[in-house]
Amino acid sequence: MQNQLRFLTTASVILLGSLALNAQIVTTNTLTPTQLVQNVLLGPGVTATNITYTGYANAIGRFDFGNLGVPGLGIDSGVVMSTGTILANDPTFGPGLGPQGPNNSTGAGCDNGTPGDPDLTAIANAATFNAAILEFDFVPMADTVKFRYVFGTEEYMEYVAGGYADVFGFFLTGVSVVLPTTNIALIPMTTTPVTALNVNANVNPQYYVSNENPQGTSIQYDGFTTVLIATYPVECGETYHIKLAVADALDGILDAGVFLEAGSFTVGTVDLQSQISYGSNNDSTLFEGCGQACLILSRTGSTTLADTVAVVIGGTAVNGVDFIPQIPGQFIFQAGMDSIVICIQAVQDNVAEGLETLTLSTTVNGPCIQSVNSLTLYMSDFQNITVDAGPDTALCSSSPIAINTIVTGGVEPHNYLWNTGATSTSIVVLPTQTTSYIITVTDNCGTPIGLDTVTVFLPDVAPLSLSASPDLELCTNDPALMTVQAGGGSMPYQYNWTTIFGPDQVPDSTGTVNQFTPTGSGTFLITVREGCGDLDSAMIRITVEVCEVSVPNVFTPNGDGTNDALVFGGLENFPGSGLIIYNRWGAKVYENADYQNNWAPADLVDGTYYYILTVTGMPVLTGFVTLLTSR
Repeated sequence: MQNQLRFLTTASVILLGSLALNAQIVTTNTLTPTQLVQNVLLGPGVTATNITYTGYANAIGRFDFGNLGVPGLGIDSGVVMSTGTILANDPTFGPGLGPQGPNNSTGAGCDNGTPGDPDLTAIANAATFNAAILEFDFVPMADTVKFRYVFGTEEYMEYVAGGYADVFGFFLTGVSVVLPTTNIALIPMTTTPVTALNVNANVNPQYYVSNENPQGTSIQYDGFTTVLIATYPVECGETYHIKLAVADALDGILDAGVFLEAGSFTVGTVDLQSQISYGSNNDSTLFEGCGQACLILSRTGSTTLADTVAVVIGGTAVNGVDFIPQIPGQFIFQAGMDSIVICIQAVQDNVAEGLETLTLSTTVNGPCIQSVNSLTLYMSDFQNITVDAGPDTALCSSSPIAINTIVTGGVEPHNYLWNTGATSTSIVVLPTQTTSYIITVTDNCGTPIGLDTVTVFLPDVAPLSLSASPDLELCTNDPALMTVQAGGGSMPYQYNWTTIFGPDQVPDSTGTVNQFTPTGSGTFLITVREGCGDLDSAMIRITVEVCEVSVPNVFTPNGDGTNDALVFGGLENFPGSGLIIYNRWGAKVYENADYQNNWAPADLVDGTYYYILTVTGMPVLTGFVTLLTSR
């Protein structure tokens, strides 16, 4: 293993130099040093023991920005150590001496009377005072250890030129392995310690954040570093000792502090991701017979040791059947290897199966991989491309019209082609005559194309008008046919049929033709709206009448109130109809020139009688009817 010191920083935190502090830091000293390490500082994969603290009791504690927003410091909570006090109102030294903002003093701080530290004195090349030192042993369960921190001091910038250099250091030492005491608090990609002299507005300014212009509201210190990430290769499972220390140099008046991010003292990890070959924003769905999904396992930190990752494969998709090739049950990271890639294809089986799933989760056999995440891939049947470019419309002014396309199905990314030659998802048009615009959508997997057409109509010079078929007079059970047709104005036309009177609704309330068999008389209002919003309407009436008379074959004039009279159905629609009744011997037993369906004889014997019904406007009806009084 190479004992090479390495520091990392991220571009996102470098940009913090331009951000104004917007939250007030809160500090507490209620946790013991052991609690600060175990419950605040440590992240996954690290076990700590033999935790000690040397220094002023109120120079170490927890800091937090609570719910006040993302601080300009770049770290929202963790452990803070100071060369003075971390409290806003120290019981020994009074108020206003801690790291709490705003930055309203050019020389805040206190001399808490504690001694310096020889390791820090060696870095500063000067006497040190007021050291705060946190130490512990730890066992990493991976091959790299790292944490995030920020260093700040009141000596920015007025005292830097005079050689005042508050210092801090993170000193790593091997316990069960050979590793001399090594300061890992270095400027990224160098062997230079991070101090006020080595990181400021003039030296390595990319790692410096001024807290003076504009005046910071969150931190008292005049300046601080960007968030730096310290990382160092270790041997998995071995024991190490680390000393985290900060001290004043040359004098003990002005304070400095180091902020260690909560949960950031952790180890390397393995990440599991997928990448679909279609591009676009699809990173999890694979379509049968087209494209591939590449599964990527990558590990961070040192790659010195080999490790084995076991993979548990689940979901509804069958390994090696629904997709090929078959995914193995484990992946081996050889020494020096930081990623493993396997690419699969969904098999086109021409069976409609819906959405199938492939889940991958992992367990770790080797000692130097702390965690692995999991993922789910989806395998889908081909779905035909459907295109909706919106409804036809009218050009009602001189302003251009945007035609926007919504596409579903197929495989992204889609390819667009309009009959105008445009290849975008939408177009803006201003036609000089009625024009149809056709959009064709394809994909790279050969899915059947999708089409849609939008017509932009130019208004007619004639105003909108609506013509309707005439009113109808129908017999019962006769079919009705009603039509309307708009003209003038601008297409497209929108029709709406409403029943004003009667029991029936038309079968097509937005069409131009309605054909049905009405159950009764009714009145229908048809309204049309043309493309530019003008309205017109028409009305159609249907009158339904009984056009025939039905003849009974029996009646029972026994006075029980049921079927007592000889009733001819529909006769009320034919006033002035005459009725003559004869018995079986030809004798006339009843006659009425304006029969009202009311003959109910009580003195005639049961039997069959002959009737002659003269219906107004119809042929004469004759026949036999049976009279029964016993029922």
